[in-house]
Amino acid sequence: MALCIESDHLEKVQRILALHFEGLEVWAHGARVTGVDLTPDTELELVVISESRLSFEAMTAVEKAFVDSGLPFRVDVMDWAKLPESLQKQIKKEHDVVQAAAES
Repeated sequence: MALCIESDHLEKVQRILALHFEGLEVWAHGARVTGVDLTPDTELELVVISESRLSFEAMTAVEKAFVDSGLPFRVDVMDWAKLPESLQKQIKKEHDVVQAAAES
């Protein structure tokens, strides 16, 4: 699946993710992946893939970074470890990798 986002916006998103979640895989899901009901201001839905829950501080910091980024759409960041299994299954079916996990 192709992520519906301009390349310069994607680069900005990836820079912010690398700064806040270095080494962790991050997936995009929702309308910007499926293209369904997509408008220019449709939010970008991201989920950070981690075995353990992410700290409140890390989530707050990345949310602030996206608010301050100047992107023309909202970015919603979720913690994989906090999602119900039903939502995890749905995201696994339709996602696009925005940031790959670090090689171990």
